[in-house]
Amino acid sequence: MEALIIELREIRKKKGMTQIELARQVGLPQSHISAIEQGKIDLRVSTLIQIARILDHEATLIPRQLDSFIKVMIKEKVGTEIEPRFQPDDEID
Repeated sequence: MEALIIELREIRKKKGMTQIELARQVGLPQSHISAIEQGKIDLRVSTLIQIARILDHEATLIPRQLDSFIKVMIKEKVGTEIEPRFQPDDEID
């Protein structure tokens, strides 16, 4: 969870968003956002999802049994072109 919180904090900073701005959008006091980013309080999943979405990210829960499989799949897809699922029909004369 710590790595995720660090990542969300870095994303917030890259977007130029302050803790106060994020807190207003989430509906929490700035001190609560600060405590979350410092790892001082346990983050509820619903709050995590809300913060991620505000930062234009998506939080997805993956069972531990699939964690290494998902990481391998992501590494294989990085830098590769994704094929379209369908091709438009040829022009009809």
